[in-house]
Amino acid sequence: MKTHPAISDLTRQQAIDWLLKLRSEQCSPSDREAFNAWLAGDPSHQLAYDTVTSHWDRLAVLKTSDFPARSAALSYRKNKARPNWAYSAAAVLLLAFGICALHQRGWLGVPITYIAEKGDKQSVTLADGSVVELNTETELSVRYSFWQRRISLVKGEAFFTVKHDAGRPFEVKAGNSTIRDIGTAFDVYLKPERVEVAVQEGLVEVESKDKRQLRAGQNLVVASNGRFENAPNLEIGSLTAWRTGRLVFRNRRLEDVLAELNRYHDVRIRVAGPALAEMRVSGTFQINQLEQTLTAITALLPVSLKPVGPHELVLQ
Repeated sequence: MKTHPAISDLTRQQAIDWLLKLRSEQCSPSDREAFNAWLAGDPSHQLAYDTVTSHWDRLAVLKTSDFPARSAALSYRKNKARPNWAYSAAAVLLLAFGICALHQRGWLGVPITYIAEKGDKQSVTLADGSVVELNTETELSVRYSFWQRRISLVKGEAFFTVKHDAGRPFEVKAGNSTIRDIGTAFDVYLKPERVEVAVQEGLVEVESKDKRQLRAGQNLVVASNGRFENAPNLEIGSLTAWRTGRLVFRNRRLEDVLAELNRYHDVRIRVAGPALAEMRVSGTFQINQLEQTLTAITALLPVSLKPVGPHELVLQ
């Protein structure tokens, strides 16, 4: 008996995304190359795409619009050759399938939540082709409609590479701030006391109590009171080094360095007193090499490491 590979929910959602993209006017040769690579990546991909295509073709979803299910459903009404029961059945099936597909990707205003656990990272390609990279201990929700694209950063840090669409603004809500894309790639880090925004490419608008535009290479801090503060003059590559598994520190307080390390590891590391907390650290460290990082810090500074519990270390 011939068996077929199982199709996961994620693969089915990806197949729907590819169907919409390939039938859109914005589909480029590079998109088609990426699609072919996706097809070749796993036997279930071809099966998922064939299944999705079969459903949509059977229901005559052959047009591309901002609302493909609605457009195709209306086309049934205009086809006088079909009896009334065919209009109704096809339209109902089409709308049901279309609404299900759109709902699965955060359209219709229903949010989808993505979470990266402690020590993990996650990259998500959204329905419009924008890519979100979630750093450790990050949670965000995606809410797409036909008029806007809205991301709510609940906690943590994420890097956004946005497909610009002037007709549907891309907004990230983080704490008391709204970051609005004007065609760009940028990082947002939500901390309890502030929001940090760094722009790698293009232009963004940051809105809180005031508005300010940031260009490539610029970063900004929004305090908990909604006021803008001057951010340290740091290279954007240093701020986003986590994307390549590194942490880069330039004259950072030891306490701040340890706080960053604690984001990625189950062990808690702290300093013994305020004087040690103000010591300065510079260097590049691999996120997954905690032992080597702590060894380097104790070699750079006049401190020693002391275990005080199964999951706690103190620098003294």
